[in-house]
Amino acid sequence: MTSATDHAQFVGRTSELERVTQCLRNARAGKASSVLIQGPPGIGKTALVRHWLAGLGTGHQSILRANCDMSEQDLAFGVIGQLIARTRSVPLDRFPLLALGVPASAEPFQVGAELLGLLGELQASGPVLLIVDDIQWIDHPSAQVLGFLLRRLEADAVLTVLLARGCANSGQAGGLDLRRLVAGMPDSCVLTLTGLDVTEVADLATKVYGSPIGQGTATRLRDHTNGHALHLQTLLTEVPLERVTGTRGTLPLPSSLTQALRRQLNRLPAPARSLAEAIAVLDGQAPLTTAARVASVPEPEAALEPLLAQGLVRWWPSGPRTWVVIAHHLQREAILNAVPPRRLRSLHATAATLVPTAAAWAHRVAATEGSDPRLAQNLEQAAADCLQNDEAPRAATLLLWASQVTPTRPEQDRLLLTAAARLLWAQQYTRVEELLPKIEAAGACPLRSLVLGGYGTPHGAPGATRLLAEALSGERTGTGFVPAMAGTWLGLNHVLGGRAARAVPLLREVLTGERLEPHLAQWAAGNLGLAHSYAEGARPALRAFDSGTWAARPRSKADRAIQSAYRGMLQLWSGDLCDARRELAAALDTARGTGCAVTAEFTYANLAAAQYFLGQWDEAGINAGLAVAIADAEDKPWALSYGYAVASWVPAGRAQWDRAHELVRKSSEWAEAIAPQYGLPLAAIADAVVAQARGDHAAVLAALRPVLDAPPDSGPLAYRAWWLPLYVEALIGQGELHAAASALTRLGTLSEEAPSLRLARTRLAGRLAQEQGLVDKALDLFDEGLGRRAVADDPPLHRAQLAHAHGRLLARIGQRHAASVRFDEARALFTALGAKAFLSRCRADLDPPEATHQRADDSNGSGLTERERDIARLIGRGLTNREIAAGLFISSKTVEYHLSHIYQKFSLPGRRELRALVQQDPSFAGR
Repeated sequence: MTSATDHAQFVGRTSELERVTQCLRNARAGKASSVLIQGPPGIGKTALVRHWLAGLGTGHQSILRANCDMSEQDLAFGVIGQLIARTRSVPLDRFPLLALGVPASAEPFQVGAELLGLLGELQASGPVLLIVDDIQWIDHPSAQVLGFLLRRLEADAVLTVLLARGCANSGQAGGLDLRRLVAGMPDSCVLTLTGLDVTEVADLATKVYGSPIGQGTATRLRDHTNGHALHLQTLLTEVPLERVTGTRGTLPLPSSLTQALRRQLNRLPAPARSLAEAIAVLDGQAPLTTAARVASVPEPEAALEPLLAQGLVRWWPSGPRTWVVIAHHLQREAILNAVPPRRLRSLHATAATLVPTAAAWAHRVAATEGSDPRLAQNLEQAAADCLQNDEAPRAATLLLWASQVTPTRPEQDRLLLTAAARLLWAQQYTRVEELLPKIEAAGACPLRSLVLGGYGTPHGAPGATRLLAEALSGERTGTGFVPAMAGTWLGLNHVLGGRAARAVPLLREVLTGERLEPHLAQWAAGNLGLAHSYAEGARPALRAFDSGTWAARPRSKADRAIQSAYRGMLQLWSGDLCDARRELAAALDTARGTGCAVTAEFTYANLAAAQYFLGQWDEAGINAGLAVAIADAEDKPWALSYGYAVASWVPAGRAQWDRAHELVRKSSEWAEAIAPQYGLPLAAIADAVVAQARGDHAAVLAALRPVLDAPPDSGPLAYRAWWLPLYVEALIGQGELHAAASALTRLGTLSEEAPSLRLARTRLAGRLAQEQGLVDKALDLFDEGLGRRAVADDPPLHRAQLAHAHGRLLARIGQRHAASVRFDEARALFTALGAKAFLSRCRADLDPPEATHQRADDSNGSGLTERERDIARLIGRGLTNREIAAGLFISSKTVEYHLSHIYQKFSLPGRRELRALVQQDPSFAGR
């Protein structure tokens, strides 16, 4: 049942109600929908949703709700925890992060993946409504989960309703652009609630007074209140009908809603007023008994009745405890503003003794008059405890509170800056931005330089390097976290700026620091591995990493996962592909099970690169897409250039030219925007991969120019195994044989320690000999390469290219039967990969009858969307819908939806037939 206040705010909202109901119809039809309802406080957003829910009845849908609170913005995944608490009907055994309480260290995409799976389970009994109120106060990790979730919902019976305070041009919540996100979803809408019109005002007044009012009176009421439902309802409750209708001039009413609420409060009985003050102080839902103890009200039920009658309080009488909350934020602010400062401090002091420890800190700070050195010290100790539990945002909030009650300006600055540094390490840049005026006003010191330099590094601020150097030199002998954090950031800054050689000694010094915090050590070691590979090459960096020369000793599964992520990266760049795939997959598996962070936006991209070279193109395409999705959803733009670059490889090989070029373009754009010296070589390599797939040697050389011209320690050394074979092949193709011979020598040296380059080196050596007129030598090299026993790190694409090159030379010298054998081998390998770009050139070298015969199967995968191709490939591997959903970060419902379309397009009766089709011709979905 809706309250009188709800009704007042709902009046005139029938069109908005119908739009929300239509979105629910879409969700019930299997079209995931979202609604963003925004407007100023008290305009009726919550009332609209409550009225709508009351009309739905019960038992037909699952409802997950969360209410965001300003005071809980630093509680990581707090909103997700509220949503999960409403899922009693579904066991959480398969969702370890959700079942045990999401750890603060979890990466948002991990939580989002489990939440997707949970929503899939809930849909079995009907549509799911996911409602988040006051989303402008959502904690940042929960916002990232929500963004990830909404981008992945497709054919799901899920309606997401978000309520936000603000105007039509707002829509930011926890760094999430709500308007853009919702507007980008089909079957969704954005509702901006405005004031009631004159007719609606007259209707509300009639219901309140029990008799109609005239058009003129309704117009004056509308003009005076701007149609604000809560303001209007408060006014009508307070002012008699005769005073409203009998006034010709200005209405004899309070000039603002705050004044009206204060007057309303003053007319309450003393116990009710005291209880309202206590509920406002407790902030959020609280047990009635606790509020009564804070207010010293002996009969809380009696005191509550007038508050309910006036619409000041909402309550939940069912359950073991009666929960109460001030109905609207404006009402709470008005109540608190009306309480004398001394009494307000007294109420907070009492509340601090009655609430849990985590909530008590805010009350203790609010109860303090002036400074309190002991409280500041206790807050700082509590912050240290939070850091031990990887709860950096919460630690920062405690430090900020400590800065408010500490007596001296130097101490205030130290605590403020320490809080900002912790927020930066947790990538909470939005909160740091809010503190920038205070940070800049703080006295000059190494800690201030650290914060400003750390904030400027991902934003490309030109002075970031200088500031971090100042921080490091000012506290090089210090025993706190400043030297380690400044050195780590400065080292990363040097890498991003193309100066990796300068980063190596810095990061080594960080790792040998006397009091390096354990949670910093693994990241410092990983960054050192990155810098070392850029400065000297991937293999020397991997040797140093594996020797333990500077690798930090892992303390936990999380530490081992971070080590695996970085070791896998170095193995990938060194050409140890199978080892890299194993390490990277292990890192991601551990992260999924423990909720630890492993820079998944890079780790998925590296795993995709390893799978690409190992011939697992379907998996590579999926994981590269996940890398981009994670970087986008978690606001990590520095990873997008890398992700887009790797994501372009498979479309290039499969002749999906528009998509490949678009991904390369995005890689270049993000490289230019974030760190050109770091990102442009990667975008250039991706551009060269596309040009190679097209067979355009001149374009390959043009694409690689940024790599060849880059500073030696800016990345080309680390990625040599990727670009050097492309470069040698293009030089040979352009007839630049002298340059090709020189480059081939470098490739030969590199291949001695990079097993994945063995076939490429042999093919290119044979191609060079062929172009030099040394046909017998070329044949010997080709025979040797193809006759050698295959090893696990051999890329199937390289072997196919080698067989193709051999077959083409054999055909040229008239050995047609032997050539046909090599062409068949190459064609089979290209077909298994779905490498249409290479397969078409291979077929062009065949006789026309053979080419015609082999082209008969070209269209197997025509008409499939990218998502449908991914699902079809995984069906061919025997995966269940649930396994496919988990691997693609979508719901089982979405898998079922796409499967129905695949069956229809291929006229297949079911799963078994689709699996057989894919297994008979695995490339059909990639063509």
